[in-house]
Amino acid sequence: MPRPTNKEELFTKSYYDWTGTTTLGAYFISATSSHYDWANKLLKKMRKN
Repeated sequence: MPRPTNKEELFTKSYYDWTGTTTLGAYFISATSSHYDWANKLLKKMRKN
């Protein structure tokens, strides 16, 4: 089960080695709202064709 994170863990670049030069928060954003926006735009584009 995931544990709660603090602001430092979410927004410090390279806080975790596996995040490289980005933040954990950026991973959450890209895996949620940004991914939804991308998929929604793709679906709209496909409907036009």
